[in-house]
Amino acid sequence: MTTDWTRGYASDIDYTRGWYRELSPLWLDTALALAGVAPPQGGDGAVWLELGCGHGLSALALAAARPDMTVIAVDFNPTHIHGAQRLARAAGLANIRLMEADFADLAEDAAGLLPPVDYVALHGVYTWVGEESRGHIARLISRRLKPGGAAYLSYNCLPGWAAAMPVQYLLNAYGQALPGPKAAAGDQARDLLLHLLNQAAGYFSGNAAASARADRLRGATAPYLVHEYMHSGWRPAYHAQVAEDLAAAKLSYAGSAAWVENFPDLMMTWSQQEMAASAPTRALAETVKDYITNQPLRRDIFVRGPLTLDARQRVARLGALRLVALGEPGAALPEFTLPLGAPDPEISRLFHPVLALLAGGPATLADLVEHLARTLADWGPDSAGHLLRAIAILVAGDVLAPCLADAQIQAALPGVRRLNQALLADSLVTAASPDTDTRLPERLASAVTGGGILASVEEMRALAAHWAGEVVMPTDALSRLARLGVV
Repeated sequence: MTTDWTRGYASDIDYTRGWYRELSPLWLDTALALAGVAPPQGGDGAVWLELGCGHGLSALALAAARPDMTVIAVDFNPTHIHGAQRLARAAGLANIRLMEADFADLAEDAAGLLPPVDYVALHGVYTWVGEESRGHIARLISRRLKPGGAAYLSYNCLPGWAAAMPVQYLLNAYGQALPGPKAAAGDQARDLLLHLLNQAAGYFSGNAAASARADRLRGATAPYLVHEYMHSGWRPAYHAQVAEDLAAAKLSYAGSAAWVENFPDLMMTWSQQEMAASAPTRALAETVKDYITNQPLRRDIFVRGPLTLDARQRVARLGALRLVALGEPGAALPEFTLPLGAPDPEISRLFHPVLALLAGGPATLADLVEHLARTLADWGPDSAGHLLRAIAILVAGDVLAPCLADAQIQAALPGVRRLNQALLADSLVTAASPDTDTRLPERLASAVTGGGILASVEEMRALAAHWAGEVVMPTDALSRLARLGVV
């Protein structure tokens, strides 16, 4: 007799090798401070748990960058866990536990496998699994998350996904109906979707959102197609539904891990803000906001017993926030597009002064306020609020990132370097490999940011050659990676 251990989750092809910056405790703590909520009090010795970790890259980077924390990462796919364990051993990471386990078993946890935790993180998982598994997740969080602990969930949300749900249905239906690997079925379903799109099928010609989503699948890899669209339990959810599920675990919605979303004026007009604020509950207010912004993905932080920061506490926490510039000084800025369009000029005029100061190295928000108040002639009572919004926008564009303290960076550097060496050794394979580009990691671990930072193919290959002793790189060739604690 064959036992289906997948519970309807597509597992015949590995998940994409992604990094997710929002999972970092530093990132989440800052998002909570922006939302006016006290972060977890774990400090040194905090315990962080990821459910559905895939290849474990975010967990590995966090373990390397935060040797003071205990990192636990769980996935039910043994191939994922085996690969992550191999990388952890190669990097000599002693503070990470990589577990192959099922949510149902962990929810009961009769063997006491999990300690109380300060953070729980799930990327995408919640709306990719069935109702039974979602119940196990809520029960697990209820039993293991400490009072004051934070749970991060990113998930496909409604109504932003509504128009394109038939796209997912057809992909998944092919995956269920056709024999053989789901990757091949997904390719066939995608080809049909694109043929329908090219032939001006009525559904697509009358539905711009669905047409755009199908068009974006042209270059999608098989792992992305399978894991984003082809689980039998796949169900996008309204925020109010997720909030109700987690209320049973005594969790309350605290704010968004997308920093910009904690500023309603960056997301909605004044009249739209009033509409959302008039909803009878916080969960419905957030759901109304989703109707206004029509976003397909939420990045929610829930807290078990949230405490509100008063104005003084919020200013103190945000003032201590350290920031680092991710690019080279003078690099062109990307175009920033918010739901309301381009940022307000009162905000965007601060981009370059902020980057000019950070070109000299990391600085705290309090440093930035003090410097700009001295150097900008028209600095006024609203300018600090504009600065916060400017920073949130720059962070959203991967121009800035939160930065660890100097002592933490020094403690993290050895483990981060070993992890990056292991990642590059594992990824670049041999020069004869026809797909070396696709095997490169998406990001490299950073001792400065405490997570992963984007690195170009050229930077990664130069670094791999440098570490292999094939090329002795001039100092400035790797200066950006050195500044960010990669090498």
